[in-house]
Amino acid sequence: MPFRIDVHLLDSSYQASTLDRSAAEWPPHPFRLFCALVSVADANDPVQDAALMWLEEQLPPTVRVPARSVEAAEPRQAWVATNAVERKKPAHAVLPGRIAGGQPKHWPQRNLAEPMVSFIWPQCPSPGIYAVLQLLLSRIGYFGRATGHAQLNATMVDAEQQMPVGDRWREWSPAARGAKHVEFLRAPYQGLLDRLRRAHDEGQRAFQQARPHPYQLVGIEREAPKAKVVDGPYADLLTFAFPSGFSLDPALTLAVASSLRSKVSGMLCAAGHDVDSMIAVHGHKPTGDERGVCAFMAMPFVGHRHADGRLRGVGVALPRDLDPAHRKALLAVLLRLGGGLRKLSVPTVSRPVPVAYVSAGDTVQSALKAVRSERWTTPSTQWSTALPMVLDRFPKRTRDGIEVSVATSCVLAGFPEPRSVEVLHRGAYLPGAPDLPAYALRRKSGERPLLSRHVRLRFSEPVTGPVVLGSKKNYGLGLCVPALAREGTT
Repeated sequence: MPFRIDVHLLDSSYQASTLDRSAAEWPPHPFRLFCALVSVADANDPVQDAALMWLEEQLPPTVRVPARSVEAAEPRQAWVATNAVERKKPAHAVLPGRIAGGQPKHWPQRNLAEPMVSFIWPQCPSPGIYAVLQLLLSRIGYFGRATGHAQLNATMVDAEQQMPVGDRWREWSPAARGAKHVEFLRAPYQGLLDRLRRAHDEGQRAFQQARPHPYQLVGIEREAPKAKVVDGPYADLLTFAFPSGFSLDPALTLAVASSLRSKVSGMLCAAGHDVDSMIAVHGHKPTGDERGVCAFMAMPFVGHRHADGRLRGVGVALPRDLDPAHRKALLAVLLRLGGGLRKLSVPTVSRPVPVAYVSAGDTVQSALKAVRSERWTTPSTQWSTALPMVLDRFPKRTRDGIEVSVATSCVLAGFPEPRSVEVLHRGAYLPGAPDLPAYALRRKSGERPLLSRHVRLRFSEPVTGPVVLGSKKNYGLGLCVPALAREGTT
């Protein structure tokens, strides 16, 4: 017996935007529903936690939407109070609490023929879990934006009682990653409740915990078996953009990454933390220690027909097994304390360069998709190097010696063994991806010269990024781009 949650919108429009705010989100993402449930749940109630954990452990739901819907010709707009109490300039008398001379904010919306959206799971919960979910749904007052007032209700119905897909309704169902006509919707996954609670405690945004899942419109291509997504060794990627119009030679990658590591270490020291105990930050592990370390990286502009490979920003990838206290300290100094990471000393520039944190889908601080975390983390079965990887060791002198060495590097880095490996002796697979001179592949003078190559990897199952490989992976070399990053993005 299927389990269904109906969202009855009190207005004939769905008010929610895509991450880049360029259009209305359609169809609605199941991730929004789960976040709404978490927001009204009591974090100290183990019964409510059990109900939410049951929901996150289920397969992604089918999304039923009205067949007739259209993007609104004019986005919704309104003035929004800033709630500021101190201003650099006096506020305008007729706009109290707002920025003088500002513009109203705009929110795309979708006009619907039927003001209802449904989420359907094939598995039915126990009566106790059903009652708890119904209680939580009764507390939710809106869906999407806060102005999208709604009433939510759960029901269990026989398959024969389901509303038929036809002229009035359409269904989006989970699809395999190789399917055609696919849209990626953010959906709940096991462990999401803990991640959302932890993100809230650390001042992070909920959508940064989202994971995309492929969906397809029923009738275009039949549902295929669900593909398992393999988690990579990194749990988070925080990215920071250089100012608009500023970029660096990719040959400076190691120097920029080293400067970033030094900057982060200094910020931790200034905040009173014992950096010597933070192996994940300084990276000096004793023999036999298999704990992950942070990867400090620089983000090149690649994959576009006009790409030049130059560095547009920096990023810090936090390992999945990072000590929770160290993770909290890193997030605090990078994002909050003293305004977070705002300047970075880089080679060839006499003064520190301003940097700005880029949240997922951010279009205000950086218009470059090359600096957004999702550019480097979206799960994919195919990954290609944006910066050449430096092999961990000299390959054997056999016909496939380099390929075997690259596959071994994948496993050493914490990724699955790839199904296939392709290696280029010259050039790269991605437009704009640079070949680096020998001096740019060594952090210290006197280091033994190892081979560097651009590679392409194919895994049996989608792998979550960032994917960085080779002996310089902790300093950004070997950074890869997922195949889902289509040509034409920037």
